[in-house]
Amino acid sequence: MSARPHLLDSIERLFTHPLFAPLITFGCGSLAALSMAPLNAWPVLFVSIPALYMAVFYTASGKGAFLRGWLFGFGYFLFSLSWVGNALLVEGSPYQWAWPLAVSGLPALLAFFPAFAVLLSKKFLNLRSVPGWLGFISFYCAFEWLRGHIFTGFPWNLPGYTWADLPVVFQVLRLSDVYMLTWLTLLWASVPACFLLFNTRQKAACTAVGGFSFIVCFAFGFWQLQGVPTYHEDLVIKLVQPNIAQAEKWRGDQMFGHFRKTLALSENTEGQNKTTLIIWPETALSYRIFNAPGAAEELRSVLRSYPPSSALLTGMLRFDAARGAYYNSLVMIGDNAELFNIYDKHHLVPFGEYIPFQQWIPLAPVVQFKGFETGAGLKTMEAPSGVKYSPLICYEIVFPGRSMEQGAAPDFIVNVTNDAWYGKSAGPYQHLTQALYRAVETGTPVIRAANTGFSAIISPYGRIEGKTELFKADSPTLELPQAKPIPDMLQRLKYRLIPAFFMLFIFAGAFSTRRFANAD
Repeated sequence: MSARPHLLDSIERLFTHPLFAPLITFGCGSLAALSMAPLNAWPVLFVSIPALYMAVFYTASGKGAFLRGWLFGFGYFLFSLSWVGNALLVEGSPYQWAWPLAVSGLPALLAFFPAFAVLLSKKFLNLRSVPGWLGFISFYCAFEWLRGHIFTGFPWNLPGYTWADLPVVFQVLRLSDVYMLTWLTLLWASVPACFLLFNTRQKAACTAVGGFSFIVCFAFGFWQLQGVPTYHEDLVIKLVQPNIAQAEKWRGDQMFGHFRKTLALSENTEGQNKTTLIIWPETALSYRIFNAPGAAEELRSVLRSYPPSSALLTGMLRFDAARGAYYNSLVMIGDNAELFNIYDKHHLVPFGEYIPFQQWIPLAPVVQFKGFETGAGLKTMEAPSGVKYSPLICYEIVFPGRSMEQGAAPDFIVNVTNDAWYGKSAGPYQHLTQALYRAVETGTPVIRAANTGFSAIISPYGRIEGKTELFKADSPTLELPQAKPIPDMLQRLKYRLIPAFFMLFIFAGAFSTRRFANAD
């Protein structure tokens, strides 16, 4: 007698057991969290995703599928996003009491996306068929796409980000985006479930689909990486990472000291004779410091030590006195200490930079919260040296398809951030991964400047050309890779066609299931 029926019987008993099945599903979701940065342990998905598929297959009801999808998602987000709560533990924070809510509340909400995906898969698909398998993957990805778009969007830790250490795999982003790579990742990872549940012909079909798509993806990536990067000959970038502790950043008696520390790191100690763009991180400068006596002269002194057309690009806490409004901005400062190219962050972080429905929440901490105003949107700007750039502040780098103004391709994307909020955790590593993927998706180098975290220059191939380390003040001078432009038509189409691709497979799977049922 074959051992396979005994194995399937054991698996079925596990996934139909009222206690073990939920625990296994939660455990596999937790295991899947290891696939994200900093570990990027992609092999765990080849265990956790098949387990989720079988957990949904063996449950008897839509309600059971929904619960198992939620438990899987809760485990995944609980452990892959545990760093979010660190922002509340900064010394002196009045919101430390909310840490348990932040650590568990966000994962509990995000878990509803996989829960609804597997519920609909259970109701509308035959999960013991190839179309049902493809439909399941597409349902999951469609809800990942929704997670990245509704309620302002939170596309963090999509399964496709697991390949951050393998640029040969994620070069496919030039033709697609991280949602499509997520679809491919789930396709490849779920093949073991097909071997356990499907007949011989179906196994062959799944192996062919999974194997062929991986080979094509790998071959395309290998071909792309044969390209030799080129660099701007007469321009260099100076990344300034001051490494200022979050608990000390906004203390009034220390702010001018922070400014001078950042200035000192920006000095032309190397005798640089090329035009230089100095990049400071998010809110490295405030309107109070900029307008303080002597500050403009100190800025002029540093900037004039560099060749003409050099400039400072810095994050700035900006105040518009006419409107009485604060902005989280990215501004350029020329060698006469004048402000220009003012960009105001337009995709604000809910509950961090503004509170949704604030006027209807009658709680003192909410009513008294003074958040930022929203900027006008994406804009390509030009530096004095003639290079064009797309400014993004912190969280704005995480959104595929929203990195640059349409029809105005820049020479680079600049992303300023402050990852000091999250301490020594997975957060800064995951944030860097997002920047890697945006570089390849857009074919545009990304310059990333962090207060602390990882300041880096990333080539359009997703290679890190140079970077700093966590909790280390540094100011490396690096060459700027040239962009590898993607045709504007492809840029527009790929972000619009991918959701349609998911829906196509969902409808095909549902139609196949209906036909199968009618045949019975």
